[in-house]
Amino acid sequence: MGVLKTILWILLGYFLLKLIARLLRPWLLAYARRKTGDFFEQAAAKAQQPREASGTEGEVSIDKKPARRPNSGKKVGEYIEYEEIE
Repeated sequence: MGVLKTILWILLGYFLLKLIARLLRPWLLAYARRKTGDFFEQAAAKAQQPREASGTEGEVSIDKKPARRPNSGKKVGEYIEYEEIE
């Protein structure tokens, strides 16, 4: 009798969770839609703000030179020349 009672409680819990999820789904979707809309509105507003230019328009400036890599002098492979045989 104890096993049957446990199985019934598990089934009851499963169906209650399913019912609660069905009731909460529209609210959760509306919440996610609202948050996503807010995020995109903020991104669009940020993209439309004028950026502060450090120089005149069209001027190119380089802040940092790339680091030089010393040549190791190692040979990576060897060159193989092929001849066509007729």
